[in-house]
Amino acid sequence: MKQGESSTLSTTLIRGLEVLQCFSDKEAALSNAELARRLDMNRPAVSRLCKTLIHVGYLRRDEKGMFRLAPHLLSLTYPLLASMPWRHEATDMMEEVAELTGGSMTLSIMSADRFVQIKTIGVKDQYPHIPEIGLNGPLLRSSTGRALLSLLEKEELQLKLQNLEQQNPDEYSAAIGPTKEGIARCRTEGFCVAYSEWRQNIVAAATPLGRSEDGLLVAMACGMPSYRVVEDKFETSIGPRLANVAEALRAKGLFKKP
Repeated sequence: MKQGESSTLSTTLIRGLEVLQCFSDKEAALSNAELARRLDMNRPAVSRLCKTLIHVGYLRRDEKGMFRLAPHLLSLTYPLLASMPWRHEATDMMEEVAELTGGSMTLSIMSADRFVQIKTIGVKDQYPHIPEIGLNGPLLRSSTGRALLSLLEKEELQLKLQNLEQQNPDEYSAAIGPTKEGIARCRTEGFCVAYSEWRQNIVAAATPLGRSEDGLLVAMACGMPSYRVVEDKFETSIGPRLANVAEALRAKGLFKKP
């Protein structure tokens, strides 16, 4: 939060959203005490927030009294996904690459200091590594993040990297070298590869698609468990194939590349 902004923002709304952000695929149910601990708030305050979120349909309580996210949250994403019809234009090509490579395919957009997956095509034999819509990850430690960063103009990129460094200096220090290499490779070869840097035991290649008509930065990636990766397959086959798909999608007028 920038200086001077706090007086113009709703602290209660921010805290309510922070409650929702406490949940994850690995921790789908949380107690009032656990939420209070994570948010550094007293239990009565958390209880009021949760009661309000239940009232509007964004939280629910299970049979054990634990809090869980409620299905009504999905309705919030529908208008966003519906505004991205180009997701479906990429489906056939994504399915073709998934079939040829045996990898799981994703489309992602940049969202502040993260990327968010907005379309996925999973391969069943890769469970539990099948991607899902809404999964988000770091810009610095992933091939997808680096592909998205490569779409930023010089001044935009410099400002974004400065913000990432301020938010997490340790992560920035450890990842900035490979990140800059990935950005450069995306700009010269059309793809980059990350080896288990974000998700342990997952190798992924990503290609920058470009900017959508409404200004979203979009990247496509192919990933698979490292134990299934044939030596150099991502470097000599999957990566170049993704770059070719990106060129084909841009030729259809779906994305503009800086």
